[in-house]
Amino acid sequence: MRLPPFLLPLLLAPLLLTTGCAAASAVGSALGAAFSGLAYFSNGSVERTFVGTLPEVWQASLAVLRLMDLTITEGTRDENAGELQGTAPDLTVTLTMSSVTARATRVTIEAVQGNFDRDRATASEVLNQLALRLSATSSAAPRPERR
Repeated sequence: MRLPPFLLPLLLAPLLLTTGCAAASAVGSALGAAFSGLAYFSNGSVERTFVGTLPEVWQASLAVLRLMDLTITEGTRDENAGELQGTAPDLTVTLTMSSVTARATRVTIEAVQGNFDRDRATASEVLNQLALRLSATSSAAPRPERR
C-alpha cells in the first residue's frame, strides 16, 4: 500500500519533535523525495530521448502534428535544436528538440489549453504518436552489419 505524499509530513512530525538533528535530516530527505515528483506533474510537459537524428525527429513531429489536426504555426530549426508549435482552438502544443548525439534527439512536449492550463494528457499522446512514428521508420532502416 502506497501512502499519498501529503500524509508523509503528518506521520513524520512526531519523530521530528522527539529526536535530534539526525532525524531532522532524515525527515528533510524523505520530504524532498516525496515532493520531487510534484514539479514534474505540475509542469505539464513530457520528455523523451529518441534514437534518431534531429531531421528524422523533426519530420516525424510534423507528421504527428498534422495527424492530430493541429495547425503548424511556428517552426525553427538549426543543426542542433528545433522548436515546432501546433495549434487548435484553445490549445497550443510546443515540441522542443535538441540533439544529444549524432543519432539521439531529446524531445520535450508541452500542451497548454487556454492561457494557463497544462494538458499533460495531450502532451503524452503527442509523445506516444511520435514514438510510434519513429519506431515505424527506424524498423525499416537498414541495420549495420554484425561481425
